[in-house]
Amino acid sequence: MVPTRVEQLFQQAKTAVKENQFWQAAELYTEVLAVTSPQDTDPEIKEVRLATLRERGRLLGLMGEQVAALHAYEQYLREAGNGVHAVSARVSIANQCRRLGRYDRALTVYNEALELSDSLNYTLGRAQALAGIGGTYVMLGRTEEAASKLSQATLLYEQAGDVPGQVRSLNEKGVAFGSSGQFDKAIDVFKVSLKLAQQMNRQDRYITTINNLGECYRHLYAFDQAIAYHEEALKLAQKGRLRYVEADIRRNLGLSMRELGQLDEALDYLRQALDICEETDNLDMKLHTLYGLSLTETLNNELELAAEHAQLLYDIAEANDLKGHKARALYAQGFVAHYHGYPNSAEELWHRALFLAHETDRRTLLWHIHAGLAEVAANEGLALVHYRIAGEVLRQIAEPIDDKVLRQTFLNAPPIKRILEKSSE
Repeated sequence: MVPTRVEQLFQQAKTAVKENQFWQAAELYTEVLAVTSPQDTDPEIKEVRLATLRERGRLLGLMGEQVAALHAYEQYLREAGNGVHAVSARVSIANQCRRLGRYDRALTVYNEALELSDSLNYTLGRAQALAGIGGTYVMLGRTEEAASKLSQATLLYEQAGDVPGQVRSLNEKGVAFGSSGQFDKAIDVFKVSLKLAQQMNRQDRYITTINNLGECYRHLYAFDQAIAYHEEALKLAQKGRLRYVEADIRRNLGLSMRELGQLDEALDYLRQALDICEETDNLDMKLHTLYGLSLTETLNNELELAAEHAQLLYDIAEANDLKGHKARALYAQGFVAHYHGYPNSAEELWHRALFLAHETDRRTLLWHIHAGLAEVAANEGLALVHYRIAGEVLRQIAEPIDDKVLRQTFLNAPPIKRILEKSSE
């Protein structure tokens, strides 16, 4: 039987989570661990400890304490035994490795969880492992494989009646679509995810989803909608002290400000995002932020700093074999070279970026690269070829969008309109 004090602390922690008091909840869960022992043999106490270890790790990760979260999950695995908790612990460890940029280990542990789930005939564990593998593939630029794994995961979550799992896998699937420039599909998926997040009253999932939705609108130059989503997300993330997602929100706001020509405000947001990434060991978001920061610093004529950030992005991407981020780094380096007045260097770097952008299906990056190559082309004929390719990619992005206003907003955005006009000459 669970002692009254343990039960009180456990219930207080669960209540704090429901009220989005995440730090308080983490502290209460720590108290539960302090007044129980791994050696307790009572099944009810053991179950409380395992649930506590799992939830405490999740909260620490949300609040940006990535290494502490990993340690919490590793303790969870040590105490989990060989049943479904062992699956959950492995999935949690792999999720945390992914956040820390340890992608090879993440995939290894996800596959261990998948194998154990199969042996236990555990549908939910299989869904969690497949969703994790799919999410890692998104980060590695393996978009088609990612979408396939995430579709399998979503179906299994539905079969298991796990709404939070559906939200997670749908969000990952939306990110996969967005990464390949399929913003129409991404928006549809995020809107389904948003309804589910609202139904289950999980603010952390809601914040993540509206941030992702806002990013889609940002890519489509619908800045009023994008900024509205991101400002709402930022307010909620700050209130809940969710540092992990706050970095991405600030990055998105910075990039919107850049496109609106507000470079000082853009740089403030992006540098704040980078600081949070450093504090929270958020490698993937750090790389996305370095890319945005380098381009923005270039536009602000801070070319040395822009070159440093582009090189850092390249070095980290190269060390971790992250082809999508390496493509962005090469594009950023070419962007700096172009502004420095070295068109030949820019062209060479952009051709290298082009190969990787194709390999990782990065359509948004593709049209930027071809537009850049058109500007540094040796003659008008070659420039026109690049403009036509860029224009075709832009039309592929725009045509599937059912929302006519949104589609026209994208097509009429000055950078897009200019390329489309050039491609028709």
